Amino acid sequence: MDVLSEFFERTSLQGRLFFAGHVDGTLVLDKPPGMAFIHLVERGGIDMVQPGSPKVSITEPSVLFCPSSCRYQLRASGLEGADLVCASFQFGRGTAQPLPLGLEETLVFPLGAFDHALPVVSALVGEFRDQAPGRAKALNLLFEYLFVLLVRKAVQDGRIAGGLLYALQDARLGAVLSRLHSEPEADWSVERMAGLAAMSRSKFSAWFSRILGVSPMSYLSGWRMKVAQDLLRDGVPIKVVADAVGYSSQASFSRTFASLVGCPPAEWLRGSAREAPAVTARICPAED
Repeated sequence: MDVLSEFFERTSLQGRLFFAGHVDGTLVLDKPPGMAFIHLVERGGIDMVQPGSPKVSITEPSVLFCPSSCRYQLRASGLEGADLVCASFQFGRGTAQPLPLGLEETLVFPLGAFDHALPVVSALVGEFRDQAPGRAKALNLLFEYLFVLLVRKAVQDGRIAGGLLYALQDARLGAVLSRLHSEPEADWSVERMAGLAAMSRSKFSAWFSRILGVSPMSYLSGWRMKVAQDLLRDGVPIKVVADAVGYSSQASFSRTFASLVGCPPAEWLRGSAREAPAVTARICPAED
């Protein structure tokens, strides 16, 4: 069972090209909450600058894997500027419950040390330059594939050692998470989860909390709300949604939803009908 692929399917991983071109100043990003990024530095050098953090300089062709919490600007570091191709990523459809992915800081992968990605990067650059029919769709799919490759390498290299992307590749936690994701309506308990992981209740609870950063039942509640939000957007009645995510009554579901999401289901649904904000990027002139 490919638990990681199953997760990407259930959360509707979506890669979207939002900028491609030459930067001879500073690329300033205005992004909605919950979006992660991949930046491909094809040529030139850039500095990644964000408040309160040391400057990160990239001087060779590289891929930057940036978490949703990152706030930064990309500044060309040489007179020749830099050529960038950038994509945004979002799990689900703007869920109000962020998933604890485990990516806490931007990871930089020089292309020379990332052999498996070279054919994908070559295809990305080729699609970008060719302007052929279907270019946007092809670029989005290639970025999603690159995302998967980056997750694999980050875990293998020990650069992601916690969070959901790591847990899904752990033999014990992956089996539990797969069942939680596919059966949110089930009568779950920590004891039942621990049995699936072949661990004692106390060891499982401690291990889960250490890797995911939340307790097993807190994670389950957050996942149920994510599934509920998807169903509500699809027009499923609230009473049916409540049953589908494991609540015995509409009232108990609505209380939990309001507590975790911040407002009752009907109110949230009215707000979610507004079009989700997109990433915008602008280039500011280089400073003298």
